[in-house]
Amino acid sequence: MFGKDTVPDLASVGAYDGMHLIYAAVQKFGPKVTGDQAIGLWKGMAWDSPRGPMKIDEKTRDVVENIYLRRVEERGGKLVNVNFFTYPMVKDPWKEENPE
Repeated sequence: MFGKDTVPDLASVGAYDGMHLIYAAVQKFGPKVTGDQAIGLWKGMAWDSPRGPMKIDEKTRDVVENIYLRRVEERGGKLVNVNFFTYPMVKDPWKEENPE
């Protein structure tokens, strides 16, 4: 998506995800979509992001995403992050342990 020599940064990934949600709402409801319509659509919505699989929790409206453990390795003369473990689809641990 970004080319093999380009790593997306936090801002570009956030913009991608935000625009993905806006596009989905406008596609479903048209250009005069309301905030309530959009929030209703996004609850439980899942998609593939540059950061991996994403979902909006239907109860808390928090992001649910993979957490990647990485280490820095030298490859081809460059230092790169290498994933070595993934915690899949992690919800906010505080809200999981302290439900309202």
